[in-house]
Amino acid sequence: MSAEEEIFARALLGAFRPEFAERDATSLKVADLILDAVSAALPLTRHEPADGALAELELLAQDSDVYAWDGAPGWDVVLARGLAPRPPLPPGPSVLDGIGARPERTQQRGELKRRAHAEAERLVAFGRESAQARGAAAVVAAHASLLRLVGLAAAAPLVLLPEDPAAGALPAARTEDLLREMDARGEAFSLAHEEWLARLLAENPAAAAEPAFRTFYAGLSQALRVAPALRRFRDEAAAGSLAQDAEALLGAVGTWQPVRWASLRRGVPSQWVEELCPDAPAAEPAFRRLSRECDLGLDAFSRLWFASAVSLTGFAALAAILTARCAGIVALWEELGGGATAR
Repeated sequence: MSAEEEIFARALLGAFRPEFAERDATSLKVADLILDAVSAALPLTRHEPADGALAELELLAQDSDVYAWDGAPGWDVVLARGLAPRPPLPPGPSVLDGIGARPERTQQRGELKRRAHAEAERLVAFGRESAQARGAAAVVAAHASLLRLVGLAAAAPLVLLPEDPAAGALPAARTEDLLREMDARGEAFSLAHEEWLARLLAENPAAAAEPAFRTFYAGLSQALRVAPALRRFRDEAAAGSLAQDAEALLGAVGTWQPVRWASLRRGVPSQWVEELCPDAPAAEPAFRRLSRECDLGLDAFSRLWFASAVSLTGFAALAAILTARCAGIVALWEELGGGATAR
């Protein structure tokens, strides 16, 4: 541990409840995460080329849950029983909403970079507040900002990488069909990994012939737990309340490891981004926005669940959109006070 990490961790201790058994271990883990995130984000604040900084931020997805088997519990546990009481925070910006508001690829690319620059500045500011012992609110704000940068980094290859001329058509959304199937299967839906993989391989010869696809699917299969969570978050937000357990959505971000199947990543047609990242309603209340973003997450998953003739580029792109949605949803949820139930 460096002296900087130790000093930062001590400054963070006041953000945690004195009775929280993992207080010391969690403050060290959070300090390390924020310092790494700020270091990765600094080039964006200087408007240096975004590609390298976003790639480094994307790698932090695996650490965003702050879990360590011999130390800190998961971030959902930290929010519930580790952090000191905190007020709701002003909601940060959406990760994806509006990136596709304009049809030209160069405009979409520019909008994503603009958001990454702005969010990097927010992260650095929140990191500074955390280092000044500003308490639990500053730590939550910094974590939410990191999640947004991870979401932007996951989605960035769709517009930054060269467009794949064989990307094909974007599969149609089938959210209502998905929900009916989830109802019919009940809890067994989350266990349908082998069935889903067999169907994808049988209906998609390109996927079956690509060795990296099974590695990709190993991470994608976690989405079977994510879909019920998105539905619950959506419905509770629509009713004006916050769901309590974000473990599945945090897991979707924490298991994002595209470095293991980088060969599948390509740019997609601008029409895909238009449809998957539409503009948001003006002056949208926070709970309504949370519900709508969850619905868009279900939209993305439904395209994957019923995929048949989707290209390998399409699979990777839809998984990236789903991950980015989950990152943005958890960020908004925790800003609104999500998880802060224990006393």
